Amino acid sequence: TTTDEDVDNTVCSLREAVELLNKLNSSDSKVVASVKDGYRGCASGDSNNIILQRDKEYTLNEKIKITAPLTISTAKNDSTLVDTDQPGSHNATIKMIGTDQLFKIDDESIEKASISVSLNDLNLQGAGLKFKAVTGGLIDNHEILKIQNSRLIDGYAAQGGAIYNRGLVTKSGQTYGFVTITNTLIQNNKATQGGVIYSEQPLYLITQSVIRDNEVSSAAGSLFFSANKFDDESTGGYLSQRSTGLSNSTFFHNKVGFIANVQDGMFVNNITIIKNDKGLFLDAPQGNASISNSVLVGNTINCQATSADKAIIQSNLVTTECNRNATSKLPNILYPANEKLIAGSTDEGVCDVTAKEGLFCPFNTPKDSFLGFFKPRLLESYNTLADSLIINKGRLYSDGTSVGLASCESVDQRGKKRSGYDELCDLGAIEYILDTEISSVGQDIRYGQVAKFNILGSLSEADLVTPATCKRLFGERADGKEWQPGCLRIKQSTDTPVSKGSITLDQNGNVIYTPNGNWHGADIFSIQVVTSVSRFNEGVEFQYITIPTRIVQDPLSGIEDKSVSTGGGGSVGGAFILGLLGLIALRRFKS
Repeated sequence: TTTDEDVDNTVCSLREAVELLNKLNSSDSKVVASVKDGYRGCASGDSNNIILQRDKEYTLNEKIKITAPLTISTAKNDSTLVDTDQPGSHNATIKMIGTDQLFKIDDESIEKASISVSLNDLNLQGAGLKFKAVTGGLIDNHEILKIQNSRLIDGYAAQGGAIYNRGLVTKSGQTYGFVTITNTLIQNNKATQGGVIYSEQPLYLITQSVIRDNEVSSAAGSLFFSANKFDDESTGGYLSQRSTGLSNSTFFHNKVGFIANVQDGMFVNNITIIKNDKGLFLDAPQGNASISNSVLVGNTINCQATSADKAIIQSNLVTTECNRNATSKLPNILYPANEKLIAGSTDEGVCDVTAKEGLFCPFNTPKDSFLGFFKPRLLESYNTLADSLIINKGRLYSDGTSVGLASCESVDQRGKKRSGYDELCDLGAIEYILDTEISSVGQDIRYGQVAKFNILGSLSEADLVTPATCKRLFGERADGKEWQPGCLRIKQSTDTPVSKGSITLDQNGNVIYTPNGNWHGADIFSIQVVTSVSRFNEGVEFQYITIPTRIVQDPLSGIEDKSVSTGGGGSVGGAFILGLLGLIALRRFKS
């Protein structure tokens, strides 16, 4: 049941399911025996998984105490077909309607090893301004907590808007909590200190997530705040293992305080911190903190440091105040004062691919994605890829020393593999993917119809060049007509050597194919376009990308109509692996 209850009836609530597992994990044999046949509508068994119904809301009147290892998650698609749901698309919601936090996770034992608690595919919604406690607006944690494919929203507290994390790793006689958050949206949380996480030591790892619209009301505070440093002996080990810090994540529109206070033992790698009130507060006097391969610009204050700080900041896009302690082999790139950061006039929305300025597209969440991102752009003013301030400016591998540990993450925020060409990858959370697998496009239509489909899915991250760029690359068209986006040209196949229709293409990759009359059969050809990436190749033929296309037209008849594909698969289906000569070479620029 979605009702918050702990009563002896025939239905099982979330609170009762947790309490059953708590009792089964008790060190008191009498308590364990009391629930051997179940607990208040919840059946006893061997599993420690609690499965919630898809898209349902579970309301809580007060917090649930967790003292046992368990996993709470949303049910997967029960279809016998392949589950194609994106993470986050059908999460169950656990919402506080009282004035408390959602969970207190603590087995209250210093003798047993810390328990592991996983919260997967959930929306965790706090009480907001109604919250009455001091610590942990959503969760008060003292164990090993893992959160994945979830949303943490509306957490309010004095310390730890979303999570308060307890314990010191360097103190005997106590255990400590550790928080790992992956592929999660963290939004609209607020605290005086630790707007998202208040941790008694830097015992958290945030990766592949989006952190936006949160607030720490103290101007000297941080969204991710660590109250105490590690001791001298432990910091180097944490840094080399990359076990505490921030990676592959996007931070924007966060208010008042800093994103994090960076201490010895922490790493920050491949993150995008733009359009916040403040960036990072640096407090690593041992020099055992690393910030690398990141974009840290466009905030009111990008970096601020203590007088004793020695954090290593290298191989980033930064402003002067963040250009600290870089090695000669891995310098930072200084952000030019006159460089426009985001294309267009808004920080969030649809990207104007014709905009001449702007290193990033506005923040946007594609329809098939859980989390949004700022997509890097290749500006048409660039003469080579080396002109970009972001593309190929990160190091995929370290330089063989332990200083700074400046190698890129292996995948980006979306889980897409970062480039393996030479040693270069892209700064920030998102890798500009150059994929040599070109999917075919096309459509089945009936007499009197036109085919409409989009080709951008066949171009990886690339955009179509504008007609103005076509004129700059190739001059005027020989036939005197105006260039279409992508410098469009059509190559007929040997199967249908004469075109059976006409094509128009817009800047967003939308194709309209109009048949030349009611012919019956197929028109097989290739759409050839120049993209923001391929234009850097040498030689016209290498500048064009070839997309296999097939249009099938049938008469109207009593036969059952075929489904009309609008996704680009058409009659061809599958994908063509084309060796796009020269594309691989685009990554081979020396840093």
